[in-house]
Amino acid sequence: MATSTHPSRRRARPGGRLARRTGLGLAAGLAVILMASACDSVQQVPWATYSQELQIQIDAARATHNCAALQAYLQAAKATSQAHEKATGFPNDALVAYIQAAQDVAGC
Repeated sequence: MATSTHPSRRRARPGGRLARRTGLGLAAGLAVILMASACDSVQQVPWATYSQELQIQIDAARATHNCAALQAYLQAAKATSQAHEKATGFPNDALVAYIQAAQDVAGC
């Protein structure tokens, strides 16, 4: 009968605790990097004047390198800037800069 030299150690299982911790760590690290890369712009955009989903959609497009979606958001932001300023007092300049920064991060 074969005996193990380390009877108290368990064999690593794929998808076990270590794999889950590593996956969570990578996801958290990626989130920090993405937040840090757009930190200045995020604080300048008056997000309360836009739909609640807009920042999430832009960030998702940046994270997935969806250049077509980012271009569509940019065109919409530029086209609606005057109307947005009339309605809220804020032009879309900060939003445009935020989307352009997202395009740079995404490699568009």
